[in-house]
Amino acid sequence: MMKLGNALLLASLAALPALALAPHALAQSGGHGYGSHSRMHAHDSRQYFDYGNPLMSSVLQSADGRALDVRLATASSMFSFLRSGDAARGAYYAIRDVTVLVTEEGNAQPVISRDRIDTIYVRTFEQSTAKNDWHTADLHMDIPNLNPKMRYAVRIEVRDDIDHLMMAPITTPLLARAYTNTPDSNGIGIGDLMLIDNMSGSEATASAHGNTYMFSRDVIASVPIQIADTLHGAPSVDVRVRQIANAINPSDTGDRGHVMLTAADLRKDQTFEFKSAGSTLTYALVPQAGKGTWTALMTIPGQKFDQGKYEITVRVQAGAAERERTSTAMIVWQGMPLSLEDPADAIEPLTHILSKEQATEIASGSKQEQVQKLYAYWKTQDPTPGTAYNERMAAFYQRVDYADFNFATSRLLNGVMTDRGKIYLLYGAPSNVDRTFVPGESPVETWTYSNNVGRIFRFEDPGHRGEYRLTNIENLALKQ
Repeated sequence: MMKLGNALLLASLAALPALALAPHALAQSGGHGYGSHSRMHAHDSRQYFDYGNPLMSSVLQSADGRALDVRLATASSMFSFLRSGDAARGAYYAIRDVTVLVTEEGNAQPVISRDRIDTIYVRTFEQSTAKNDWHTADLHMDIPNLNPKMRYAVRIEVRDDIDHLMMAPITTPLLARAYTNTPDSNGIGIGDLMLIDNMSGSEATASAHGNTYMFSRDVIASVPIQIADTLHGAPSVDVRVRQIANAINPSDTGDRGHVMLTAADLRKDQTFEFKSAGSTLTYALVPQAGKGTWTALMTIPGQKFDQGKYEITVRVQAGAAERERTSTAMIVWQGMPLSLEDPADAIEPLTHILSKEQATEIASGSKQEQVQKLYAYWKTQDPTPGTAYNERMAAFYQRVDYADFNFATSRLLNGVMTDRGKIYLLYGAPSNVDRTFVPGESPVETWTYSNNVGRIFRFEDPGHRGEYRLTNIENLALKQ
């Protein structure tokens, strides 16, 4: 079998920033004992890249506790689509039926419910089955005074009205609280925190993927505040961010940031209201005359935040009165490669770029210890160490995923450990692929890299079982 020399491996991740890698020859591909993907292979599983939770939601409660804003995002893959007679709106349509209920523990009848039925349109058949084609909605609900001694929840149900199927409902706890405008009360009401993707003037957009947000970027946050007439002047607001769960290193938690707001961060007598829907939700700051309403806007410096669960505490002072409110949010890697979900699957491909001893060391210990050592290794290769997102690690495992799902064989379900899988991992997609099928001869695939790799790789399948072996490497410059 052909082997790759040191010089070839030093250029191995040509499409990625340079890595400090230990050079190793290309040995015969096979399992190395670090785990394997037990997944069904498809010839070209590009649809695999569209995965994730097809139903996401978040519930925002107003500062006075008397209204809810339910944000919802559903993926096309949740629904059955039919052909549409309205080509201008889309070639296919589905019917989405949403029910939101406020329930009281021990009471079979909901306190209040809201229904909404709408039609979802898509333009292509591919969109009708996609898991990353989103359809958002916002339902505003006024709610009555709730008994603070009881427990309440918001239940969100989504049905496909063509197949008459209901998705698994989402239930969110709801606090029974009320802001009162009387002199003997605290006089301060704080609503739920809304994280915003971007803000332009008086308009904002939110991804509507529930309280989960992409890590390694700063996030704009908004919170509504109400102040009693007896409390004069602008409120003083500060925000503290604390990580309470770390997905990579459970022992690494604690304070992550403290933001003090200025007068420029407060909008008097304005609050966000839903404006329009698309792949994101759009909100606008609108006047709320005479209601003692403030909207506080702040930037949470999340570029260095690791994946995990965070508490965001908003503390408000107005005169002698003081109140604080804590909300939680998940900071996640949305679209994280599947091969990173289990350290065994993530460590095995490292044998292509590290020594067996190095890979064995990372694979030792408990699963949590493996995760920490895996991320510690990639941290040494991070081209942007000032942020939590590691571009090199992401690109590496995106290639692992593609190889696993496109080059798997009956012998090796983890396709990245095949010869084609390894070359794809090291060099990325070839500039050109030629396939030759001659009766009585082995099928042949020839991969040409006309970029800076400058090589041609020849693979043959002598058993006619899709188990292509690397049989030859040529320098492209020598052929020209």
